[in-house]
Amino acid sequence: MKILSLNQIIKADQYCLDYESISSIELMERAAKSCFNWIIKNKKFRKIPFIVLAGNGNNGGDGLSLAKMLYLCGAKISVYIINITNHCSNEFIINKNKILKYKIELKILSEKDKFPSLNRKSYLIDAILGIGINRPINKYWKHFFHFINEKKFQSVISIDIPSGLFIEKNNENFEGIIKATHTLTFEVPKLPFFLPDYADYIGQFHLLKIGWKKNYLDKIDTKNFYIDNIYIKSIKKKRKKFSHKGSYGHGMIVGGSYGMMGSIVLSAKASVKSGIGKLSVYIPSCGYQIIQSVISEVIVITDIKKYWISKILIPNKINAIGIGMGMGKHPKTVYALESFLLKKQKIPMVIDADAINILSNKLELLDFLPQDCILTPHPKEFYRLFGSWKNDYQKIDILKKMSNKYKIFILLKGAHTIISTPNGDIYFNTTGNPGMATAGSGDILSGMIVSFLSQGYSSLKSCMMGVYLHGLSGDIASKKLSEESMSAIDIINYIGKAFLKI
Repeated sequence: MKILSLNQIIKADQYCLDYESISSIELMERAAKSCFNWIIKNKKFRKIPFIVLAGNGNNGGDGLSLAKMLYLCGAKISVYIINITNHCSNEFIINKNKILKYKIELKILSEKDKFPSLNRKSYLIDAILGIGINRPINKYWKHFFHFINEKKFQSVISIDIPSGLFIEKNNENFEGIIKATHTLTFEVPKLPFFLPDYADYIGQFHLLKIGWKKNYLDKIDTKNFYIDNIYIKSIKKKRKKFSHKGSYGHGMIVGGSYGMMGSIVLSAKASVKSGIGKLSVYIPSCGYQIIQSVISEVIVITDIKKYWISKILIPNKINAIGIGMGMGKHPKTVYALESFLLKKQKIPMVIDADAINILSNKLELLDFLPQDCILTPHPKEFYRLFGSWKNDYQKIDILKKMSNKYKIFILLKGAHTIISTPNGDIYFNTTGNPGMATAGSGDILSGMIVSFLSQGYSSLKSCMMGVYLHGLSGDIASKKLSEESMSAIDIINYIGKAFLKI
């Protein structure tokens, strides 16, 4: 699904108004109704009181409309008009006049007023500032937002976006952002929802429908996307009745060293569980018995060296290769990778772990990576490869620049793993949980991607299938086991369940 810019969101709203011949107030009522429906489904709306903080723009208009609906449904409501801007939108004024007809407690907070006494045992509705803000708020309102964040309410529910958060550029001062427990956003998520810098402010985001037209959305050109279940279902290949193991490719995983054979075991098991037809592993000879005893489905090829890899030898008719898991950085191994890449390989390839660390010490080898090769760094490996960044927006710029420069896919692992493409597109994953922050999780992801490459998926689709199903397997495991008790093998054990879910 697409992630839109501010201008594109405004145009989508306007198209909806024009196409259905409805007023902006009617669209605002839809937005408030969608928030209302989420609240009555998920919160104890008759037992716990609500405090609505409504700014004097359109976001505040949403808040006032929501307050009216909650009041009419029997909730206890207090409403504060937050005069944070000098201009009141027409929609805000209309909804303010509507709410004055009811016996709803309505107070006003203007700059330099003493902060009100707010009951922290309430649900707080944040409808102060919407997506249009693009400059920091002043000192008084920063202090007020800090006051709100320190209160520790039962839950803070932000409408569309946490107040004070920019959607198209970095917030240099984070004190001026409301910290939400839940963000109820309309139709499409906003870019900062996927960035680590803003994790403490977004909380959980929930997509609510307000009637945007799919035919219009399909025509919008964007460079930012997120991966959802619907798209993964659409690209998953259906197996044919008369297919055989040759129909699903022959992949190879190269890696392992003394004391690090577990990486290859995990990667190979994940590859087999993800549908590959046949898998070979190339390892130092010390790992032969380990591999043969714990994963009988793979073909084992050993290096002449016992404890490390000294050559990378690829059999004929290999459809894809993954290199680096547990490989170490012995000088002979470094030379082996260098010699392999200098041959200008054209085979679909995943570069991970120690192979990435070797590249970071020999950056000239990046020029010899095959086109559409996939690099799978975690943030520290990415830093060693391409340098530092000041904020997440700059990090994304570096991702795009490096993908384009070397014509490769870069899969930056994290809570919302990011896939950057040679043409400048960015994809964010939507599955996964903190329980997956465990040794071996990345080896599993690389093995899954090798599997999809071997089955004939493109580099982009292999990345998307890999990250989505990897995260989904982890999500299923966490519900069965808890995040704390998860280990990497648990992710593998639920890959089959993940396939059933899509």
